Amino acid sequence: MITRRDSLEEALGEIEAERLRGASTIVVNLQWWTGLSIAEQEGYRLRADRARIALVADDALSSHYVEVRGTDEGPPLSTERPV
Repeated sequence: MITRRDSLEEALGEIEAERLRGASTIVVNLQWWTGLSIAEQEGYRLRADRARIALVADDALSSHYVEVRGTDEGPPLSTERPV
């Protein structure tokens, strides 16, 4: 499964509400992520940890959406970094 959502907030909200099942990883744009405050980053990390979702950033991903992947999508891309 690979799907896109407009924002990290939307993706996490759907996962937390169990409307998006089978997700294992959310990929965000690296520049967008580094533009967040430390408190915002920690809040998103905590929510992802509670939902058992890996949160990674990729400088090659557009900042216009986030990508949600399932466990069956193979290894991460070489441009992805854990956040």
